[in-house]
This record gives sequence, C-alpha cells and structure tokens, in this order.
Amino acid sequence: MKKILSLALLGLSVFFGVSRAAAAPPLTLVDPDSKLAHVNASDVIKADDGSYVEFDGNDPTHPWPGPIWAGEWNLDGCTKIVVDLENLEEETVQYGIRIDDASAIQNNANWFSSNIRAAGKKRDQYVIAIPASFPPQLMGKVDGMRGLPGGAKNQAAALEWKKVLRFFIIAPKREKPVKYRVYSVKAFFEQAHNVTADWMKMSPEEFFPFIDCYGQFKYEDWPGKIHSDDEFAQKIADEKADLKANPRPKNWDAYGGWLDGPKFKSTGRFYPKKVKGKWWLVTPDGHLFWSHGTDCVGMGNGTGPVQFREHYFEGLPEGNSPFYGWSQTHIGFYGDKGTVRAYNWTRSNLKRKYGDDYEQIHNKLAHKRLASWAMNTIGNWSDGNIYMQQKTPYTVTLNARGRNIEGSEGYWGKFPDPFARDFRDSIRNAVARQKEALESPYCVGAFTNNELAWGNETSLSKAALASPSDQPAKLELVKFLQKKYETVEKLNEAWKTQYASWDAMLQGKDVPKAAEEKTSAVYADLADFYSVIADQYFRVISEELKAAVPDVLDLGCRFAWGNDRATISMAKFVDVMSFNRYQVTLDGFTLPEGIDRPVIIGEFHFGALDRGMFHTGLVPTKDQNDRAQKYYDYVLSALNHPNFVGTHWFQYGSQPFTGRFDGENYQIGLLDLTDTPYPETIAKVREIGRKMYEIRYGK
Repeated sequence: MKKILSLALLGLSVFFGVSRAAAAPPLTLVDPDSKLAHVNASDVIKADDGSYVEFDGNDPTHPWPGPIWAGEWNLDGCTKIVVDLENLEEETVQYGIRIDDASAIQNNANWFSSNIRAAGKKRDQYVIAIPASFPPQLMGKVDGMRGLPGGAKNQAAALEWKKVLRFFIIAPKREKPVKYRVYSVKAFFEQAHNVTADWMKMSPEEFFPFIDCYGQFKYEDWPGKIHSDDEFAQKIADEKADLKANPRPKNWDAYGGWLDGPKFKSTGRFYPKKVKGKWWLVTPDGHLFWSHGTDCVGMGNGTGPVQFREHYFEGLPEGNSPFYGWSQTHIGFYGDKGTVRAYNWTRSNLKRKYGDDYEQIHNKLAHKRLASWAMNTIGNWSDGNIYMQQKTPYTVTLNARGRNIEGSEGYWGKFPDPFARDFRDSIRNAVARQKEALESPYCVGAFTNNELAWGNETSLSKAALASPSDQPAKLELVKFLQKKYETVEKLNEAWKTQYASWDAMLQGKDVPKAAEEKTSAVYADLADFYSVIADQYFRVISEELKAAVPDVLDLGCRFAWGNDRATISMAKFVDVMSFNRYQVTLDGFTLPEGIDRPVIIGEFHFGALDRGMFHTGLVPTKDQNDRAQKYYDYVLSALNHPNFVGTHWFQYGSQPFTGRFDGENYQIGLLDLTDTPYPETIAKVREIGRKMYEIRYGK
C-alpha cells in the first residue's frame, strides 16, 4: 500500500483580536449552494440535506487531494472555523485544512493551513482557531520570525482575510480512497482572548525593545519565566531534586536496552532484528532496544540573528562577546542579507545559571537528564562534545552534497546530483571526518542529509532534462534513453518530440508537455529514470559508509516529502528507513506494498502558546498538558506499529523567541530558553519511556 503522506502543515494558535463586532453571526462557507471548484472523486454525492459524501482523497494527479470549494468570503475578524465532518473510514484519519486568497492561488504559497484528526466512523465538529492580526501600529515593524508576539502568524497576517476565495479539505494520499462526509463549514466571529493586552496598544516607541536580557518576551508572564539571575539557584535545586527522584530505569543495559527481555547475539554494534512480528534494534550487548530520543542536544538551539534588529533586544552586550556568532540563510527576512550577526541566548543563560564552567556542567547534565527522562538516544544535529562522552547512544549527522541538479528546486535547496564525482567525494570526506564517532559501539547509526526535495515520481528526471548539457544526471538520462530507443528517431516517435539529435536533447532545456500526462511514454520513461537517480543516491552513500565502517547502520536521509519510488529506493540500500513526520499520531502509516523494513522517526514535535512563545510549531496544541499528552500518544502509536524502531523529538532546547536563521521560533523544546525543563512534557516523556519495552513487546 502507498504510504500516508505527512501533512507538514503550519499550526494555528489562540487568537487575540477581531476587527468585526463581537458575537457577529457565523458565515457559512459550505452549504447546499456551495460551488465545488475541484474535487478528486468519481462518486461524489450531494445529499438532500446539502452535505457532500463519498469524497475520494486519492487522486495522484493533484497535489492537494480532496475537495476545494470556491467563493468570495469576508473572513476579516474570524476567530474560528468549524468543520462538521463525518469520517466514514474505520480508522482515524488526519485531514488538512487550507484557506486561499488571490495571492495564494496565483503563487501557490502563503495560504493558511491547519489539520484535524477525525476518529473512525464518527461525526464531529472540528474547530480551527484563527489567530488575530498583529496590532496595526506594529505591523511591518517586527520581522524575521514566523510567529509574532501574542501568537499572531506572519502567514495569517499575509492572507487577505477580507477576500477569501477557496477552502480545502485535504485528504491523505494512499492506495485505498478516503471516504468522508462534509455537512457544513462555518466561520465564527467572537470576542477573542486577551484582546485588551496592554502591549497591543503600545506605540512602536513604547514597544521596543520587546525582548528582555534572557531572550524572553517582556510584556507577558508565565510559569517558569526568569525575572532575575537570583531565580536560577532555585531552578538548579528543583531539577537536582527531580533527577534524584527519577533515576535511570533499572531494567536498562549500558546502552538503554531492555534487560528484562530476550537475549540475542552480542555483536558489539547495534543491528536491526524482527521479533514476534515487530522490528527492533539490538544493543551491542544483545538486548532489545527501542530508540527513544531527542534531536539537537547541545547549546546551539537558542541562537538567532540580531543584525538589522538590534532595537528588538534589551541587554545585548556591546562589542565582542563569546555569545555572538554568525548566521546565514536563503529563506525569509534574512534570505537576501548574506552572513549576519547572531546571538546565542542559550549559552548566555547557561553562563548566568552555572557560572564559568557552564559548558562542562551542561554537557554532563545532558546525559543525566536524558537517562532520568527515560530517553536512550541523542538524535540528529547534536553536539559531538556531548555524545562523544560515550554515555548515551547517539546518531551521527553526515552531509553529502557536491554539484546540484541545476534544474531542481526545493525548500532547503536544489537536489544533489548523485552521478557527480564530487557527490561521492563529499560523503567519503564526511564519513572520514566522523570516523571515530561512527566506529563507537554507542553509535546507533548515521543519517545522511535531511528533508531533500524528492518531489513526485518524475520531478528529478524533469530537473535533469532542464539542466545544462554537462549535468552528470542529464548525461546519464540521455544514456538511459539511448539504451532503450537506440536512435533519436525512435525516441521522437514515442515521445512525440522533434529532437534533431541526442546532442540536441543534451543542449536543450525544455521539458515536453507530455511529461505531465501519466499515460504518455515521456512520463513513463522519466518515472523509470527517477528510480535510477534515487538508486544512485542511496547506493553511493551506502557504498562509502560501509567501505569505511562496515558495521555501522545506514539510517537513510529522513524523508519529509517523497513518493513511493524514492521510498522503494531507500528500502533497497539502507539498514533503517527514516522519516520526519509532523502529525498527531502515526496511525495509518504504511510503506509501499511489498516493503517490510525497520523505520525510525527523525523528527516530530508539538507546541503551545501558554509559555510566552510566539508560535506553536508545526503541530499545535491547546496548552502544555495537551502538548504532553500528544507526545505520549505519538510515541505510543509508534510503539504499537510493527515497523517503527524509534522516535526522535525535535528538539532538545527551545528556539529563540525572535527566530533562528530561517525565522522558526517554535515552542518545541524539552527545555525553555533559560534551560528549564517543561515539566508537563517531561512527565509524559518519562511515563512512556519507562514502559516502552513492555508496550512494544506486548507484556
């Protein structure tokens, strides 16, 4: 079966202001007279009561599977949208919601989105909270962050709410059509929460600086907020007592494996094994291991650019400081500004908290924390100074780039050309630099790259075709076609093209229009060559990694976006497949038909806005208790799935209030910006971690 695609959709937050009068009557977006602009179904039924039933969310030709309603609605001041929906499937399904204005339609960007999780065979009303606009006198004066103070979203602010033109319900792509019934969709205009916050009435002169010396929002208070250096001593004492009261689980071996479970062969390295119908990892000592971890264990999480925004911040040190550094990105406010000065509030606060030895104290404490939290893995992007202490199993981060496929595109950049010599050199050099870490028995395995732009099943082939004549992937594509067709005349006959020669194909950059037609020979050939590209990518990495360290696990490239061809290629070459999945649970996750391999989650998270921060992250929750419970439920869903061998939370520490290099300023840390654990989340991390082996094994 086809895998469920993750809807990595931006989360919505509580809301803070409305422009319409409070308690205005609701506005109906979907009713018997609503116009369907697009729907992916052969059997849509419009019932007598105006509801729509039997939607099919499995149209592979459309990037947003599911119905789209067209209209022209004034949603200015809307505080929530309520979707009355019945999931006709037996299992729980996560649906996406998207709202477009004219700009979103034209550019296919800057839409407004959320998600709903619908229980099987149940009708319910699903509420989507809409954040308010930022105070108008401050609008446009606060940049470089995805969520604005008060939880207003830059994305939401950019939408023209007075003229909304489309409303989507997005179904997950899978082999079996998704069936559901929509009764109504209504927009509500109510009195919003915290509409009278004093800071929202401030002039710009009064508002700036709005970030205190600890990197926190000045104008709100919340549990755990630091107000003075004197408070750090109590935080240290509280955590010391907490760690003492919650020691490392006694039934773990030296690597965090399960001492109470069956014993298997001791190889001195981690390896995968299927036991009682479920995949596991096995520790170097031969005990079952399930990887419960977190990414970004280190002191860099709270680093964010300050240049061009110095007036936002209170107490930034003048001149040189060990907490200053540099940042660069191609995304957002800083995307065109080159290398800019950044500040690390995590390190700054650690210095205040622990004194001059803060780095040594922090690094040692990281292992104690993870053990106490019943976490047994240091995940991707973590600090080698911490994991090389060889106290907690870890994953290594490798990067393989080299020359890109010039015709490609993607959120994080172009796709690396796996046929280029420097791609092989790049991974070989990366492995050599990390060889000591890779050879340690504490090394679970290595991830290579992250969230590459795999696109659909022809995108990389089309990108090669659109690249310069010396592009290695393009040269391989032409060889592939020459082998199949022998002459360019036979190619032209099949493709309905007019290439004068094979060299003419190399010199050109146009992609035939028939490449979009699934029934065409062009599409079929480009899809087949896509698999050649994907195979080459995973093969080269595997060859270089195993040549240097034969017994280390290849953990793949952490798919955030992908397709079945890419997934099938990954399954051929890696030891453990990896996916970043930002959704409520992993219920319904499937691999392509015929593939049964171990899978690890490289990233997931949840966030809320009741601890002062400005953005929930990719999957929003109501508050810290809801956030904690969703952590538990997500990991539980992985433990109950036969393929998953671990989950890694993103991330250890919080991002800056004002955004990291690309503007992310999510409440996604296990620790806040002042190095204080979020107690509600940690309690649930511990709870699931301490009983994960019994749950997984079925005891």
